[in-house]
Amino acid sequence: MFNLHSKFDHSTGLRWWLALVLICCAATSIHAQETTETKSVGENTLTGTQQTASGKPTIRPIRTDSPRATLKSFLRLRAELEQALRSYRLKKSRELAEHMHAIKSQFRALLNLSLVPPASHREIGSDTTAYLLDILGRVELPNLESVPDEGAFEDGVSPAKWRIPGTPIRIVRADEGPREGEFLFSERTVQAAPRFYRGIEDMPLQTSLPIISWHRAMPQLTGPMIPAAVLRIVPQSLRDFWLDTPKWKVIVVVLVSALAALLLFVFHRAINRRETDNRLGFLLRRVLTPIAILVGIWSLKDFIADQINVSGAFSAVVDVMATILIHAAAVWLLWLAVLAIFERIVQARNIPEESFDAHLWRLGARTIGTAVSVVIIGRAAQELGLPLYSVVAGLGIGGLAVALAIRPTLENLIGGIVLYLDQPVRVGDFCNFGDKTGTVETIGVRSTKLRALDRTVITVPNAALADMQLINWAKCDRMLINATIGLRYETENDQLRHVLVKFREMLHAHPKIHSETVRVRFAGFGQSSLDIGVRIYALTQDFNEFHAIREDVLLRISEIVKESGSSFAFPSQTLYMGRDDGLDGERGETAAKEVESWRKAGKLPFPRLAADRIEQLEGTLDYPPRGSVEAGTLESQVWETSERLSAEPDDEEESERKPPSQKRGDDS
Repeated sequence: MFNLHSKFDHSTGLRWWLALVLICCAATSIHAQETTETKSVGENTLTGTQQTASGKPTIRPIRTDSPRATLKSFLRLRAELEQALRSYRLKKSRELAEHMHAIKSQFRALLNLSLVPPASHREIGSDTTAYLLDILGRVELPNLESVPDEGAFEDGVSPAKWRIPGTPIRIVRADEGPREGEFLFSERTVQAAPRFYRGIEDMPLQTSLPIISWHRAMPQLTGPMIPAAVLRIVPQSLRDFWLDTPKWKVIVVVLVSALAALLLFVFHRAINRRETDNRLGFLLRRVLTPIAILVGIWSLKDFIADQINVSGAFSAVVDVMATILIHAAAVWLLWLAVLAIFERIVQARNIPEESFDAHLWRLGARTIGTAVSVVIIGRAAQELGLPLYSVVAGLGIGGLAVALAIRPTLENLIGGIVLYLDQPVRVGDFCNFGDKTGTVETIGVRSTKLRALDRTVITVPNAALADMQLINWAKCDRMLINATIGLRYETENDQLRHVLVKFREMLHAHPKIHSETVRVRFAGFGQSSLDIGVRIYALTQDFNEFHAIREDVLLRISEIVKESGSSFAFPSQTLYMGRDDGLDGERGETAAKEVESWRKAGKLPFPRLAADRIEQLEGTLDYPPRGSVEAGTLESQVWETSERLSAEPDDEEESERKPPSQKRGDDS
């Protein structure tokens, strides 16, 4: 059933991807064809190539090497635009529409739009052109021979400019930028032209077309896809302007945009209707939505600009909204693409879904996605004309404030990275942290969750966990059994030795006890017992098996104690009733005489023994004790199971451990 469901998901996803690819290819080919043709017309215009094939109009280049050449090019373009409009009014065609777009592009090339945001070049350039056509068609222009030529200005002399008589319109030489040295209508024309036009609006317009104003006639035009019959049925009330655009065009743009948004919403719901447990498949399906948004906005933007032909303030709103949506969709697309790439890496390496490694890979994906998103947002801000440096400075100050506000979160994030690099614990490890004990279930970006022995979930912030003392039982190669066995004081010494030997034999013979580290020793005299210290290591890493091994060892110890005739001690007091014979007076007198002899001879060993006496006593006690299998072999004994406190003791320490007799022999 799972396989069938997976096949269905894959086939459905494949169909959606194929459909979207076909849509993208169709839209891209149409857009590329239109762009290529328009670009071809524009390039021919700027380079002077005349294209007469297929009956297309001839396009001549513009010149901007002097105020005279710039003004002359403007007047020539006005004549070509009037001729193209007369032909377009008689019969709409794609060729004539492209020709008019090329003329408008040439008009914009005569303007200095360096202070205009790149996203608004098209609409502001077209509006400024319409106002210039209205102004220069109403005022009396000077004879072109009186307009300064290129020889009227010396190179390097700034500013080089000329003002059209009777107007605030100036043609100024650009002193910097990509169009340095060209004479263009100044950047102030964008603000000056509309204001000056309002003062001369009542003057008659000199034109061969049946219009009274360029800036009111141009917005009424539509593309060749909209028949003239449709325009005739539009009521006069809808032909009035709103935001410099006829109202009927505003309504059409809103309706078309709403329809496109509805289709995108339906598409998004359709591709995300079926849930899936595969995170990668989920991300790949989500990627389809921003791709569809990009294709839809690009197509809709071209349709609105070329066919509906909006203008003025409304055109600026459309371009700004399109720029914002395109960059937002690009951010969304790249974000999902980066997440999908890193999710593929997680799956390819078979990293558990909820492991810390997987979370860290996803954190890296989000970090890269955030960085790319910031770059795209910065580019969008630049296109919209926002002061990028001010925005960056503001983001820096705001980022500092945000960093201070989310300092605990950043500490936990850094703590998580430290846990990943150091890896004191991993998912599934049983560990002690602080006064808690539990098994690590997840290590997230902000916190780590552990399952306690009582089955509750403990959430510890990563910053706190990184500072804690962690005991990781999962990395324990052997498990310690440390016990103190207390025997009754009635146990004889040889009986105690028997118990010690049997303990050692049993532990060395046990298959689950590490034989090389067995340590069983008589440890001391307790308050009510003779204490035997047992320290051994169980050969296991499983807690249940460890408890079973310890249980078995303790039961065997109990049997050995009973077989030796001894018994375990317990807190008790034994009261002996008898007469006190007093001290041994003879031995006490002997001890006193010996001390008196030391005093008379000046050899009383207080506060310490004499150096020659210490040297005389050094190493004279029999150890191991008489009767031991190791008696008399101390100097040559090699302890295979020795447990040094240092792996490689230095020569000085070895020399200090040697008996004085051997030291003297070495010195000799």
